[in-house]
Amino acid sequence: MTGAASGIGLALSARFARAGAGVVMADVEGDALHHRAAELTAQGAQVTAVTADLTDPDAVERLADTAFDLLGDIDVVCNNAGVLGPVGQPLWEVPLERMRQVFEVNHWAHVLVARAFVPRLLERGRPAHLIHTASMSAFVVGAGSAAYAASKHADLAVARSLRADLRGTGVRVSVLCPGRVDTPMVQGLTAPRGAGGDTSVSAEDVAGLVWEALGSDRFYLFSNSDAPLRLRDQFDDVWRHVSLPPPSPEEELWPAPKATTVTMKR
Repeated sequence: MTGAASGIGLALSARFARAGAGVVMADVEGDALHHRAAELTAQGAQVTAVTADLTDPDAVERLADTAFDLLGDIDVVCNNAGVLGPVGQPLWEVPLERMRQVFEVNHWAHVLVARAFVPRLLERGRPAHLIHTASMSAFVVGAGSAAYAASKHADLAVARSLRADLRGTGVRVSVLCPGRVDTPMVQGLTAPRGAGGDTSVSAEDVAGLVWEALGSDRFYLFSNSDAPLRLRDQFDDVWRHVSLPPPSPEEELWPAPKATTVTMKR
């Protein structure tokens, strides 16, 4: 369980632990992670906290080694680590280093976790389920959200590719696409224009949705009730452009340039 120190990752860890599953919780925020793991342990949960920078390939490989050593076999991998990054700024104003940091966590860390865990899952030949946490921002993009939305689009593509790669095996893939969730990551945040939905759910609601989908062939997991309307608006816009006729030769696509006179002095 990555990104397990708070939010959806913590709620997933608690939901699995309550069902009696052994859980390895991973996060870069070591103090918060161990505190939450201790709380769950005090409630009788079987959890192990592993501080790990998931943008480091070696750290991810060590995490996979630790998880398999502790649990023996793994049934579910929740690829959940994520950051919000800069919001409210147009693309040309977002510092490139900040944008790269968002991609490191939201995209590349998910790639590294999949590359570390999937071969081991296939080798064992047991049924397993890989959950990728993307976002409604993988479909619906508003102003001032370029870094986050682009990283979530990339993660959706990775999940879709993994689904195709793993077809016919015992490893199933789902992509979790929550809208606004009441987590520390979004507390106090005003969503940029067009980027947020009209509903909010709890992290526990999202964890319950994931739990109910385990072992099924459900690929897209949408948590918020306004998801159908938001998706329809997006795909209606796509379809409108698909069905538009090509411009006629007589149509003036650009304003005619104004004649200019340049006088050169000697």
